[in-house]
Parts: sequence; C-alpha cells; structure tokens
Amino acid sequence: MAWTPPSKITVILSFLCVAAGLFILVELFFTLTGILPVLALGTLSSTETWGIIGMALVFLAWFLMFLGVRLKGF
Repeated sequence: MAWTPPSKITVILSFLCVAAGLFILVELFFTLTGILPVLALGTLSSTETWGIIGMALVFLAWFLMFLGVRLKGF
C-alpha cells in the first residue's frame, strides 16, 4: 500500500493533542505549576483522572496521525 502524507490539519490536531497530553503527564509527574484543577470521577482520584485524560490525548494524537497516513484525504 502506498504511503500518503497526512494533511496539514491532521498534523496540527495531532500535535495539539500530543502537546496537551504531555503537558498533563509532565505536570502530574513533576508538579511544576499546580495548574490542574481537582477532577475526581467516580472512585478515581484527581491524579488518576488526569493521568487517564493525558494518556488518552497522547493515544488520540498517535491514532490521528496513523489514520492520516493510512487514509487518503483525511
């Protein structure tokens, strides 16, 4: 299957997702600014909730780039 370069919007959205996800994860691990508000969902603590959100954003960035390369016009 031929390789197709992703569109500009796919690259921009992927970059924004990975930047936001990495910011959240670095903030959780190193507690640099304390800017994240308390967000506890169900029985999860705030740190666990933000960790899931950060990992989901990093995965979404990878998935968007994967789709952008595999599908034409995306």
